Amino acid sequence: LLVGAPRALALPGQAANRSGALFACPLSAEPTDCWRVPIDEGEDPQRESKENQWLGVSVESQGPGGKILTCAHRYEVRHRVRQPLETRDVIGRCFVLSQDLRARDELDGGEWKFCEGRAPGHERFGSCQQGLAAAFSPDRRYVLLGAPGTYNWKGTLRVEQLQQSSLDLLLPDAGPFEAGGEKEQDPSLIPVPANSYFGFSVAAGPGLTRRHQLSFVTGAPRANHTGAVVILRRDSASRLVAEAVLGGHQLSSAFGHALALLDLNSDG
Repeated sequence: LLVGAPRALALPGQAANRSGALFACPLSAEPTDCWRVPIDEGEDPQRESKENQWLGVSVESQGPGGKILTCAHRYEVRHRVRQPLETRDVIGRCFVLSQDLRARDELDGGEWKFCEGRAPGHERFGSCQQGLAAAFSPDRRYVLLGAPGTYNWKGTLRVEQLQQSSLDLLLPDAGPFEAGGEKEQDPSLIPVPANSYFGFSVAAGPGLTRRHQLSFVTGAPRANHTGAVVILRRDSASRLVAEAVLGGHQLSSAFGHALALLDLNSDG
């Protein structure tokens, strides 16, 4: 059992009071044998801050033999530290681990932070908060990263391929794919207004709009003051394009706050 503890006390080398943590708990008769997974142990205060980063805010597993994913959506990148024009970008970051909860290959580790190096400011990627929601696709091929703070809290969703071999990267659907465009980074392509929190919840599954086609779903619980759920598909220009927008029916209902996909009538 993997347990996120986003308000857990920091480790000694993190230069923070609370950084959050991921715990592994064996299912045994002993109730106190959970242990802290040894990730994210250091800090470079000249370029980052892990104070209240909320590591463990999301935790996902691919199942036996697969990868583990956990995120810290309030992780900060710092610029011009201790100078008059110091800035901090709350970009968020995620960790991918192998089944034994260690970094075993080039995909593993904490370098999953797609907002790093992009245009700062709350109207662009300075409040990205990647990883508030995160998931794997059921075919184990993709990782989904919600970033609801992007574009003045309009939000975005990014989908990246987990397989990174030279052959995998040549496939036409290798990605990465992003709402708003991975290259264009155009918020007008995202079908919700500002302050919608698009990317607050994420999921993926086949057969939602077309048989056997993988769709990506995200919630925007503040869209139009009622909330919305958006079903997206990949296109040939590395974009996630909306196929359907389901709106909430009640004011302040936060429709889309959480998602789960299932086949109620067993029609595939």
